[in-house]
Amino acid sequence: MTWLFCSAITTILASRVLKMERNSLEYLLHQLCGVTANKEYQNVDWRLRPLPEEMVRYAREDTHYLLHMYDLMRSMLCLIPKESENLDTPFICF
Repeated sequence: MTWLFCSAITTILASRVLKMERNSLEYLLHQLCGVTANKEYQNVDWRLRPLPEEMVRYAREDTHYLLHMYDLMRSMLCLIPKESENLDTPFICF
């Protein structure tokens, strides 16, 4: 679960470095993957256990594209010259 959280944080930070219009998962899904996010369960109480099947399905769908978005954004970041004035903070491309 930690790697998924790190990917989410990384995509948010990358979207800021790339100076994208917005940083939300919904926006990034639409811009990078052409997917319209279902936000039906975004504000429900996720402490509920066991999670109902529809919440599990929502979570699965909500995170399905994260690694793909991470790869796309990593490639975009690697195209930025290291000395670019667009970067507020240094970025190392792995």
